[in-house]
Amino acid sequence: MVLAFGVSGIRRLRSESSIAQRRCYASGGLDRIQTQKMSHQTRRLLNAQYTRRLTPIGIALLALCSRLPAQNPQLHTKTGSKFPTVIFTSVLWTADPSYYSIAIDSAGTATYQSAPDSIEKTGVPYTIEFQVSDRTRRTAFNVTRELDFFREAAGEPVNSPQNGSVRTLAYHDLQLHNQITFSSSSNSEIEELASVFEEISETLEFGRRLAYFHEKDSSALDAELDRLKTSADRRSLRELQAIVPILRSIASDNRLESAPRQKAEALLNGQPHH
Repeated sequence: MVLAFGVSGIRRLRSESSIAQRRCYASGGLDRIQTQKMSHQTRRLLNAQYTRRLTPIGIALLALCSRLPAQNPQLHTKTGSKFPTVIFTSVLWTADPSYYSIAIDSAGTATYQSAPDSIEKTGVPYTIEFQVSDRTRRTAFNVTRELDFFREAAGEPVNSPQNGSVRTLAYHDLQLHNQITFSSSSNSEIEELASVFEEISETLEFGRRLAYFHEKDSSALDAELDRLKTSADRRSLRELQAIVPILRSIASDNRLESAPRQKAEALLNGQPHH
């Protein structure tokens, strides 16, 4: 499904590319002017003189960045234009994924998109659509309402994404389009809501890696399933049902050793973990 190439590639890119290019994945926080400037800078960076000095990952990411904001300034669900939607975005250049965004609408439809290290090989972000549990949907919208739909700015310092997480919470419906950006917050409700989305991301990234290992490196499945079980036991995951298809695929694959199949089956039998 997705191919891994290592954190070192991302680090090479960050030393080679401009600040504007580094920020391109945080498209949910860009307004039209910022997007236009970024697109112009990206085109300039992609000229022949510059790309001769770029590694393949740099070229791939720059090309992708030039497309994302123009196509989709802020992540949305497939029905997001009809329903109120809450969006969370996190950017941290030293992480894998360095960028991810989750949109949940009031009908429970969700879209997840991330930029994992494997983006050099795929050329596209990792994207999955799924249905969240009613518990998660209610939590997201109840806390958003308590926070007055993000009308007020977080009012706290924001890190550089090279040095710490930059997180954005956004809400939109037919009348409102609000967002707040923060690194950490003294507001417990902001941190509670951020943790909901972070747990979802952790779960879906397990699914992404398991899908890759199943297809390309089955010897790594056993350890990854152990890590998944540890996280599930610690209740640090959310929406585990979203990765049920890959767990079923592993559990039913007779080509695999018995250990990963049994571990996948045990995780399936332990549902639900919301």
